[in-house]
Amino acid sequence: MAEKIIAPPKGLTDAFIKNLKPQDKRYDVADKSCHGLRVRVGTTGKKSFVWFYNDPETNKLKMLTLGRYGDGDSQLTLSAARKALETAKKKHDAGELNATTNVPKTVEELCAVFYQDRILPHLRRPEAVKQVIDHDINTVLGRKPLATLSTVAVVNCVQVVVKRGAIAHAGKVTSILKQLFKFAEGRGYIDRSPAYALDKKDLGVVLNKRDRWLKTEELKPVWDAISEAPKMSLPVKNALKTLMLTGVRTGELLQAEWCNIDLERREWFIPKEHTKTFSEWVVPLTDEICQLIEELQGIDPVYVFPGKNGQITDKVLGRAMRRLFECQALTIDRATPHDFRRTIRTHLEKLNVQPHIAEKCLNHSLGAINAVYNQNSYLDERREALERWSRFVMLQVNPQTNVVPIRNVG
Repeated sequence: MAEKIIAPPKGLTDAFIKNLKPQDKRYDVADKSCHGLRVRVGTTGKKSFVWFYNDPETNKLKMLTLGRYGDGDSQLTLSAARKALETAKKKHDAGELNATTNVPKTVEELCAVFYQDRILPHLRRPEAVKQVIDHDINTVLGRKPLATLSTVAVVNCVQVVVKRGAIAHAGKVTSILKQLFKFAEGRGYIDRSPAYALDKKDLGVVLNKRDRWLKTEELKPVWDAISEAPKMSLPVKNALKTLMLTGVRTGELLQAEWCNIDLERREWFIPKEHTKTFSEWVVPLTDEICQLIEELQGIDPVYVFPGKNGQITDKVLGRAMRRLFECQALTIDRATPHDFRRTIRTHLEKLNVQPHIAEKCLNHSLGAINAVYNQNSYLDERREALERWSRFVMLQVNPQTNVVPIRNVG
């Protein structure tokens, strides 16, 4: 027969709970200083805080497990259990407690709701967030209960990424964690986000703003290295060159479809769902760009720049550029595909292109007022600017002694 446990008259204490021993049957001990709170001791010695309450819908007694006793990341201290019970009582009085059966209880369950309700409907490339969730968040925090999740545990999730040297990626993880738990707080799943106070600098996520752009004398080495790379596919080569000549974002380039290319009009239409600014866009095509695109006809029926399994990814382009430096095909300071945008913007100004036209060539916003009142796409002006840029690049790639350069911008 199980021994009857007498609770302290002034309420439970940590010392009392720690000394509770398992018996042949599980048993509960009430906390006399917090009405309704009990410690349930299992036959294996596991101790959990529980509360029995009346369900008004069924008029039956139900048990709510508040959490396991302890001071670990996924456990509840005695004081935390008392606070958790007060929160549960308020939800019960408001008729919200039974709804918690559909509320995520672990970080992994929260991530699933967050991805389905917040990410999928609003992001054009939700798979990038899904990858962070699967590989960086759930692997560290997935099994931890939301009710006991601490800021220390969330910080550790970021530190795991920092310690493996992925500083830039750690910044993305930090941002998504803050969004994730802000979402949970807004939904009422948690009282306060454990990621509220996260600061990238405090976590070692300090990124230097990139200012790399290709100088005049670097244009030919980069172009030639891309052209002569023995293991680089033609779509990858032409994609990198097209980035150099157009200044479009890699995401816009990689989603380019043949149905949106008009070689006769020399225009490339980008639907709003493919742009960062969520506004449709027309890129004027120069002769050099048209030639690069024509070389890819017949490879894939849908995508202009196809990979082995459909689209090329931005990782493929970034890796292709890195290999040019790793194999010493390029000996200049390292550059990335995104640096081509900065290169074009810098040179266009040196080629006497007006600043607002140079900005529009990159599909940058000219400000809220312009967005509302100025619907001019400056297509003709942008065409002239990109023609000027293409001629300048080709002049560096294929120098001609009988041609006077537009301007020495080095």
